[in-house]
Amino acid sequence: MKGWIILLTSLFINAATPSAFSAGIFHPATITLSNGLQVVLIQNHLAPVVSISLIYKVGTADDPTEMHGLSHFLEHLMFKGTKDIPADQFKRIISSNGGVINAFTTPDLTAYTCDIGLEFLDFYLKLEADRMQNLVMEPGEVLSEQKVVQEERLMRLDNNPFGVAYEALLRATFWYHPYGIPAIGYPQHIAAYTRDAAYKHYKKWYAPNNAILVVAGDVTMETLKPVVEKHFGCIPSRPLPSRNRVAEPDHSGVIITLEQESPRISQVNINWNYAAPCHRGPHSEHYYPLIVLAQILGGNNTSRLYRTLVEEQKLAVSANCAYDNDGYDPETFSFSVTLAPDIEPNILKAAIQSHITDVVTTGVAAKELADAKRDILANLAFARDGNNTSVMTFTRLAVGFTVEQIENWPNQIHAVTVQQVHEAAKFVLSKNPVAIMAVYPTGYKENEKKLERGFLPLNLKDKEKSHPKENTEKKD
Repeated sequence: MKGWIILLTSLFINAATPSAFSAGIFHPATITLSNGLQVVLIQNHLAPVVSISLIYKVGTADDPTEMHGLSHFLEHLMFKGTKDIPADQFKRIISSNGGVINAFTTPDLTAYTCDIGLEFLDFYLKLEADRMQNLVMEPGEVLSEQKVVQEERLMRLDNNPFGVAYEALLRATFWYHPYGIPAIGYPQHIAAYTRDAAYKHYKKWYAPNNAILVVAGDVTMETLKPVVEKHFGCIPSRPLPSRNRVAEPDHSGVIITLEQESPRISQVNINWNYAAPCHRGPHSEHYYPLIVLAQILGGNNTSRLYRTLVEEQKLAVSANCAYDNDGYDPETFSFSVTLAPDIEPNILKAAIQSHITDVVTTGVAAKELADAKRDILANLAFARDGNNTSVMTFTRLAVGFTVEQIENWPNQIHAVTVQQVHEAAKFVLSKNPVAIMAVYPTGYKENEKKLERGFLPLNLKDKEKSHPKENTEKKD
């Protein structure tokens, strides 16, 4: 047993070294058909199965403004049959052959996925090519699926205790950009969907030259290429619209502060959103340093925020930092914390601000940088185990990454310096957050006012004697 532990530890450490990724990550084979369909294959011969994802470069941020979420609605309709496959048969055919299918829509892309035995690869690609060009959209199916999407919104947002806060925070963060609207849209958007609008959207965006076919599993390109050409090669390419989106303006120092009380929430949660650049466009030089910075500050249970706020000072029960970095357009760098019982929010807010001020003024230590790189690249090493994560990694092709950039991603992380992380921190965190959201249990704010007037609960009075703010001893 001890020998296995030593071996696994060695593999884990070696997975995060530069040499482990010097020749790439997934080593994909790629081709592009004459009609523009991009094909990516990641070979994995551990089992006779394949994972498939057909990704279209269109998401809800590309939707008509009066019908936001139309791309998500179309995703539902893609399972409702073609000229040859009845609406109630598509999923049944796949499942009866041992396959598992799914789909998802983001603001930037729509993807259709399947895990199936290798012997059914030809059959599944035939079905996928069929619905790329022959979707029927019967009026009755359209109306039925519109009701399904309305119910989905109820489940995901309207009946979610954090749903209202989530939507308010999106709109506060993005005033004009469509990232400010949830991908499923608002109820009035869903009510406005029509069969004609969905069909026009389908014909506008669903073309081979706007799609990426990613396959991972027990197959070679020599075998895959003729199958793909047989089913997709005859589908003609079409002129594509440009992805024109409203640019988010500079918020010019405005901070929107939002608060919500809910009887369905038992703890206080606070979120800070900062505007941040993405991998393309202005200030993209901060992209990789910001990934590392998020890991240092709040990427896991060894990060600065968790170590100090949760373990040492007992101010929070969770503390995280995230950099939304896979969008087609700039998104956010955010902090999220959940207060520990009987801790005043202002104390925790001051502690967060202290961390932000420190990283802006003094940067990060060399050991922090090394540890963050180790953790990021170790996660990437584990991602190579299995087909699904490999396939998901290449969805980034739909938001402007190239295969070469994806394969070179770990080397870019390795190349990040202490100075680059400091510059990225100053660029993003020296400005005010664009939005702050606090969510409280019902009645919490009234109790907080009593605290401010000096009416302290007994248990909190007892804690005051050893309150974290009174502890001035410097930690190593």
